[in-house]
Amino acid sequence: MPIQIVPLVASTRLSDGGTLFGLVPKAIWNKRMPADERNLICQTDNVFLVELEDGRRGLIETGSGPADAYSEKERNIHGMGKGWPLMENLARLGIEPGAIEFVIFSHLHWDHAGGLARTVDGQWKPSFPRAACWAMAQEWEDAFSGDPRLYKSYPPNVKGILEQAKPSFRLVERDEEEILPGIRLVRIGGHTRGQAMILLEGREMVLRHPDHERVERLELAVHAGDTCFSHHHLRLVFQCAYDTYPLDTRAWKLAWLPRLAEKKGWLLFDHDPDFYAATVKSDPREEFVADRVWRR
Repeated sequence: MPIQIVPLVASTRLSDGGTLFGLVPKAIWNKRMPADERNLICQTDNVFLVELEDGRRGLIETGSGPADAYSEKERNIHGMGKGWPLMENLARLGIEPGAIEFVIFSHLHWDHAGGLARTVDGQWKPSFPRAACWAMAQEWEDAFSGDPRLYKSYPPNVKGILEQAKPSFRLVERDEEEILPGIRLVRIGGHTRGQAMILLEGREMVLRHPDHERVERLELAVHAGDTCFSHHHLRLVFQCAYDTYPLDTRAWKLAWLPRLAEKKGWLLFDHDPDFYAATVKSDPREEFVADRVWRR
């Protein structure tokens, strides 16, 4: 059986447009992703359900978690939707949380690792009690460094989640390692020092839509975390203002977008509100653009 990849919405939010486009002027990015009166644009936390050849099921990312895990002020600031779409979408597919056997993280910011655990009656409870978790060792180190420059990236609630989940984590020390059959974790930096690319290659794979019959056979899929978190961020300078190493983000694009274009590989988007994934092609004006797309 080929590896199955099914995209799911984990949560919905609003984010400040300027922070999502960094140096790009609003007059340019607002034409692509129009902002509301508060300068906020729609954003989703997309995760990917992966079923291996041996039947094990896991997730790439967990999103920000249930809305009720955040204060009313935080929900208003982030424009968080109600409920917990990740659990609702897994249930719709007939998958219980206990059936998830692994979770792979590109990095450990609150909107990626926030769904790993929650509080129930004042006690921390793992969202996926049987899951082994994978992340880069450098990412874990930075999450607990106490560096005041990183406070908003790894706030106390997320560090609490990670502390509770620590026994389930398998931290990758090397810059590249095959962690599961057909899945490699590759440190790429950029958005964070320890951000990783999740590379799926070397196995027969299919991308399945969660809501209809569309199935795509593929040989290469790449989840690059927040390096290219939407199809609007393929150009070199279209990047998040939160990137701690912005030139590394551009270096990844220079190295990998041509490869994806040549091999017709699929790029998986972690925050795109319109597309789950796309193939890319070179463009004389835009550098690279989405070619074939996997719509929500």
